[in-house]
Amino acid sequence: MFSTNLSEAFERLLFLYIAEVILGFILFFIFRHFGNLYRRRFLYTWSLSWLAFALHIACTSVVILLTNQNPSIPRFIFNVVSQLASFLQIIFLLRGTYEMVYERAFSKKQFRVILISTIIIALLTVFILRQDNDYGYVRHLLRVGSRTLVTGIGFLITGVVVWHNKKFTKGFGQRLLAASFLFYSVYQLYTFIIVMLDVADPYWYTPGVTDLFLIAVIGIGMVMWLLEDEQEKLEQANRELDQFLYSTSHDLRAPIASILGLTYLGKLEFEEEKARTFMDMIETRIKKLDLIISDILNLSRSKKIDVRIEELDLKEMIDNTVMDIKFNKGASAISLDYKHESSHKFKSDFNQMKIILNNLMGNAVKYHNIHQENPYIRVTFFRKKDAVEIGIEDNGQGIPEDSLPKIFDMFYRASPITEGTGLGLYIVKEALTKINGTIEVKSRYGKGSVFTIILADA
Repeated sequence: MFSTNLSEAFERLLFLYIAEVILGFILFFIFRHFGNLYRRRFLYTWSLSWLAFALHIACTSVVILLTNQNPSIPRFIFNVVSQLASFLQIIFLLRGTYEMVYERAFSKKQFRVILISTIIIALLTVFILRQDNDYGYVRHLLRVGSRTLVTGIGFLITGVVVWHNKKFTKGFGQRLLAASFLFYSVYQLYTFIIVMLDVADPYWYTPGVTDLFLIAVIGIGMVMWLLEDEQEKLEQANRELDQFLYSTSHDLRAPIASILGLTYLGKLEFEEEKARTFMDMIETRIKKLDLIISDILNLSRSKKIDVRIEELDLKEMIDNTVMDIKFNKGASAISLDYKHESSHKFKSDFNQMKIILNNLMGNAVKYHNIHQENPYIRVTFFRKKDAVEIGIEDNGQGIPEDSLPKIFDMFYRASPITEGTGLGLYIVKEALTKINGTIEVKSRYGKGSVFTIILADA
């Protein structure tokens, strides 16, 4: 009757055993991969916890298969390995949590002591009373009770740490991970109480649907928390980089302004033509550097400023832009063609639109052909249901066809002799992304270009 119960229990749960072993190996490879990819020690240690779990379940299934087999030595070996793997699962789980919280490796000397002690305990809990059928309850308590007690306490400690420690990014993944740890802990401690009180069939605790579900949730929670944690670290790094770029660029503009002032005085004071030529060359290089820093500041400012949607008047935006670029070289020779109507209003963010129009119209001036007849910049407005299209057209130099797919890339310049920094159109694209907009371009080299801004829900 005893062996029959074992056989029936294993046949009923064979699929769940296989599923848990597969799940354990999948999570082992996932966390091993992320550990190597991000070079984070605790992820690698957690992967070993999943490997130990898979080994524990696999050996447990073999033990049940060998229950009525003779001799019993193989069954004893698998019992020891199963018990040891169960303990190692918790040891690696706690060690990984320690490495994550304190950001340092666990002492190898201490770990060796723990490992040796664990091996001895696993041997003792399996070896003691293994041949004495009169003490089945005690044997059952030593093996299964110790395993469920250690597992319950280990997951309880880890769940509390995950829930409260500031090292864990607060988000849905963190809450799911902590909750699944705590639920699994309660489930294991409840199993320990049942075993201790001896109020159920000795094999009712065999891993089943509940174990599979909770382990799967723990795995999902770990992966979700890891992704949230990496996203938070990436966002923090981006914020720090933006702040660094903004502060550095802002601080650099003051000495550049001083140098420009000195070159201006030098050209007034120097009488030698060669000295003035050198001053002109210095001034040109300094202005190029100032332009680069200005574009970096615009990019940083575009990323830092929060979007605030409000109703904007295109005429006011254009007038504002013209005031900013009217002193640019060649701007006075270019006519502005824009027919204002009262309906030329739309909803968007003022600061982002100012950055976009300044860059597009500034480029139209910079790359124009002012020696041709009637150089112009034409601005158009068209509304299509909830979307708005704003066109910036010029009859300037145009863009080579092979350069069109790359003009919005960072630091890309269509020609090495151009005055730009390669950031202007990249900044335009980034600003449009923040206000749910896109941009299209059509150009003929030597004839001119048309940039069309498309704003959704405007």
